[in-house]
Amino acid sequence: MSTLQSATQVPVQLRLRQYALAVSVVGGPLAFLVGGMLSPTISRDGQTLITANIKADQALNVTHLWAFVVGSFLLPVSVLGLAQLVYRQSPKLAATGAVLGLVGWLPLAALTALDGLIYTMAEQPGSTSYTGLLNAFYGGPMMMTFLIVYIVGHLLTYVLLGIALDRARAIPRWAAWAVVASSPLTVLMFALPGNPQAAGGVAIGLLVLGSIPAARRIGARAS
Repeated sequence: MSTLQSATQVPVQLRLRQYALAVSVVGGPLAFLVGGMLSPTISRDGQTLITANIKADQALNVTHLWAFVVGSFLLPVSVLGLAQLVYRQSPKLAATGAVLGLVGWLPLAALTALDGLIYTMAEQPGSTSYTGLLNAFYGGPMMMTFLIVYIVGHLLTYVLLGIALDRARAIPRWAAWAVVASSPLTVLMFALPGNPQAAGGVAIGLLVLGSIPAARRIGARAS
């Protein structure tokens, strides 16, 4: 009876907010993991990108695109959820991590649209003739700005928020350091020859695992 009474004391809008944050905290990284693992290739070379899209399974490629679309909506919200967990104990780390994460994840929408453009190019007759245009667009100042902000912002945020989560004991220590470790492992993927997607999968997989206890903690605040 007391549990029922305490649940009814939580305003509906607060419960909805907490549930939305909880879903975003685990759903965002999970969508990003699916999209990354199903992506035809990781490259900035137009010829490589178009050729990989031509050879890719169409259903899996479309799934990768829609997973990134879902992630582009959930991931900016997810960092706000993580920051909320630790704001009282580490307000500076939480605020800095939230701002970096929010700004860092927003360009994912533009990068996802670029993936959609490459998919469309690969579907057209004479698709390889678009290589020069793709290289010029991808290497232009606008996309490079999106890319740099995306890389710096979203990688730093998980280091800061992971440390804050550990200091606040908001989640188990292993989960907090899984969140932290996801960033250097992502950097390692780009440093290794061929940018192996398996390394990226391990990195984002750690982020997903570390986010599960955080999502449960956020959801518990709704009851």
